[in-house]
Amino acid sequence: MGKVVQTEDDPSEYEVLEKIVKKRRMTIKDAVREAVTSWIGLQTPLEEDPLFKVKPVATGVKTESSRLDEALYGRRGK
Repeated sequence: MGKVVQTEDDPSEYEVLEKIVKKRRMTIKDAVREAVTSWIGLQTPLEEDPLFKVKPVATGVKTESSRLDEALYGRRGK
């Protein structure tokens, strides 16, 4: 079971929030949940982010890093 978070908001900010959620066809509850998740992500130091703890995996595909710019951007490296 989830925790309930309750707060008060400025009436003008709440009006803007209502307009945005109606436009996006979502609930205020879902919008606030999305905002909290986003805020938590912004507060998490990079060294604690699970993405940066992923270990490289050998795929067997050989790449030549000197040609990456050409492959990605269509231009030759310098």
